[in-house]
Amino acid sequence: MSNKFDPQNSYEKLMSATNAGGGNHFIDSPEEIKVQIRPDKSVSPGKFLNDPIIPGGFKAHPTTIRAMRKDIFVGSTEVFADLEFLIHCESCKSELDVQFWHFCPFCEATFTKKCVK
Repeated sequence: MSNKFDPQNSYEKLMSATNAGGGNHFIDSPEEIKVQIRPDKSVSPGKFLNDPIIPGGFKAHPTTIRAMRKDIFVGSTEVFADLEFLIHCESCKSELDVQFWHFCPFCEATFTKKCVK
């Protein structure tokens, strides 16, 4: 049995959630929003800065870009707050919301099932 976090399992649990009327709480109709993020090793891991070269874009450490989820389920601020799942990385003790990360953007540690239910 693997001790790694399984994003597919989390996705399936979210898609099975129902609202008070018995309908699906989430729908699987993606809306594509593109954000331009340029790699820059001078930016601290886990941080995003406005990019002076790309209007509306950001720059981030290459590790941060690799760690971030590319398939975020929803886009409204309220739902992000509802789905918030804060953990402390077992390796570096940084607080992270796992809905946004594949692994710790600060120390590159993987998330274990023990800390992600």
